[in-house]
Amino acid sequence: MKPKTQSPDVPLPPPPSRPEGRTAIVSLLSNRGPMSTLQFNVHPGMPELRREAEARGWFARGFTELTIAWLELRWTTDGWKTFHVVSSTDVPCPVVNGTFHLAACPQGTEVEFAIRVGLACHAPDDTAFARDVGELWLNNAGQNFRQTTK
Repeated sequence: MKPKTQSPDVPLPPPPSRPEGRTAIVSLLSNRGPMSTLQFNVHPGMPELRREAEARGWFARGFTELTIAWLELRWTTDGWKTFHVVSSTDVPCPVVNGTFHLAACPQGTEVEFAIRVGLACHAPDDTAFARDVGELWLNNAGQNFRQTTK
């Protein structure tokens, strides 16, 4: 079967434009009201995550490589009378390189938050397959974190 070819005298429409970076996420979420961001970079080298892996015995069994499987940010502006949840599994993803995009939260708002982290361990030569998974809360030793959004 021969593939169809387009006649050379028929002009092709331009490709759809695609916003990049922060503009893309803001445009995708802009219908949810004011948008702001907070910054909190979660990474496998964090002491809290290394301690959790050690406590679970992962390192002792040789599973020394850690990855972040997912993140969930719970935040409030009213002392936890109400709260909001932002997850790295949401579509479109509101978490990009440590920046959490908060819909319906004006810039300059002080938020209190905690982050639930999905953690996975791997053998050094097998980082594609999780040997064990777990989760933990990052919450500033029970005091939660505070940040003014940008």
